[in-house]
Amino acid sequence: MRLSPRVPFNREVYIDCQKELFPVKAENISLLGIKVEDSISRCLGEEIVVILELEDSVSLRGKIIRNEFKEHVIVFLEAPEVIASTVGKYLTAKIYKSGRCPFCQKIIENFEKYCKKCGMFFDYTKPEIVRFIRDFKVGKVFYELLVETSKELEENKEFIGVSRPIKQVFALIRKYATNDYPVLIIGETGTGKELTAKAIHERSKRADKPFVVVNCAAIPENLLEAELFGYEKGAFTDAHRRKIGKIEYANGGTLFLDEIGDMPVNMQAKLLRFLEDLSFSRIGGNETIYADVRIIAATNVDLEKAVEEGKFREDLFYRLNVLTIKIPPLRERKEDILPLAKYFLIKHSREVGKKIIGFTKKAEEKLTNYSWPGNVRELINTVRKAVVLSEGEYITDKDLDIKEKNSTYSSYCFSTQSLNLRENIEKLEENLIKQAFIVSKGNISKMAKLLGISRPKVYSLLEKHKIGEVKN
Repeated sequence: MRLSPRVPFNREVYIDCQKELFPVKAENISLLGIKVEDSISRCLGEEIVVILELEDSVSLRGKIIRNEFKEHVIVFLEAPEVIASTVGKYLTAKIYKSGRCPFCQKIIENFEKYCKKCGMFFDYTKPEIVRFIRDFKVGKVFYELLVETSKELEENKEFIGVSRPIKQVFALIRKYATNDYPVLIIGETGTGKELTAKAIHERSKRADKPFVVVNCAAIPENLLEAELFGYEKGAFTDAHRRKIGKIEYANGGTLFLDEIGDMPVNMQAKLLRFLEDLSFSRIGGNETIYADVRIIAATNVDLEKAVEEGKFREDLFYRLNVLTIKIPPLRERKEDILPLAKYFLIKHSREVGKKIIGFTKKAEEKLTNYSWPGNVRELINTVRKAVVLSEGEYITDKDLDIKEKNSTYSSYCFSTQSLNLRENIEKLEENLIKQAFIVSKGNISKMAKLLGISRPKVYSLLEKHKIGEVKN
């Protein structure tokens, strides 16, 4: 039974599957995805970004699959709110413009909401409708058992992305969740280190046990030991009763030590002693206590350098550095900026009771050109503020509180990790070639004119960056 209307969509769409960017001819479009005429087996099963022209240019996350008729289909992976405000809006306009029910072809009268003959709906601009159709398609309406519950998806939605670097992080999370070895998460402030740790915990056999967080930089040195190990009554002044520490509380679960690089050296020795055999004593107590905990640590400090400078114990570093995840900063995974921004826009506009559809093109350019020194955390706050300031259906570039001096080329030279001139020139070159390819629809002469280079040079760069089938 078909619940989602399909309308003809005989035009080119662009697919960015990280390996390459290329156009394909679409056949039709629905709320669930796009059917394409061309074979795209080389990206089968991969998450991609599909760029298509609706009322405006839209970028949507998707996955390429082969349906029961061996045809290639791009299945949309965006949230129902995003699909409703883009594809749903487009389909609704097309249905009413045609004047006929897309299911039974009965004439539509007076913009009625559903067909009086077959009972099917016409207005697909509501997220609830998209959600129902998607759930019905996978059987959730009848059977609630899914691989991941909708609650879990919502909780982890901030930790999303389509870029190759973030996909590698997702892959490591899945691998590391299956064992109890320590994990060291490295990344700048605001990149999502705690979300990464929580994702590992939630996919491990310890998921039903506590996930306990200790911020080693936020707790004064004289209190950190008591916070971790607890204390007995009378152990010191004001110790009026026994207190259980975070390690004991995390028994059976996961202990997340955030900002481990800022832990005082004397506390590092005590933590190392606990890691030897997972035993400790409360302050002021003689009883040896065992705690079955998995340790996940995170830092924005270069621990190897800290070891060389004597600020971090070498033996503790090797004890923690068994499995490592390095989370890339947002400026190094620009493909993730707009999907993240769209999600936060939907979330925060719902919180304040505003109906905001999306971002203007200038706003999107401003978002993608900015270097995001505060990473995802800064993006969240920027979108939240823009939602409050906005007075229309779209967030404009003026609504975004982003300083121009920090945008444009500053994103290519923010940290020592991105100062390599050759690497950054390569990235900039690839981005410009992709943009020119899309704007010119693969026309070599137009690309050469846009880029200010010769046609042979265009051919050479397209081949170098594995970008599409070109037209003369």
